[in-house]
Amino acid sequence: MNLKALRKKIDNLDKKIIQLLNLRAQVTQDVGKVKQKSGKSIYAPERENEVLRKVSLLSRGPLNAKALEAIYREIMSSSLALEKPLKIAYMGPEASFSNLQP
Repeated sequence: MNLKALRKKIDNLDKKIIQLLNLRAQVTQDVGKVKQKSGKSIYAPERENEVLRKVSLLSRGPLNAKALEAIYREIMSSSLALEKPLKIAYMGPEASFSNLQP
């Protein structure tokens, strides 16, 4: 296979990966809604560990477990952000510079 054909194959795979990541994100949003309705915490460290364990078992290479863990930590971090609304906090009244020390 030549370079052009290999790159086209990568482009097609990227398209599928993006579709699957967005589908996963939609399901994650649904999970967040269920958790909020039932009063459960959005962050579940035991579930995160379970996903990472399964991912490392499913892989047959060439990506090693550390690389997959890094990728999935980013996926889960992005998913966690979708499960709950963004909150922005600041110290003191707006524009008061209360975070500065005298």
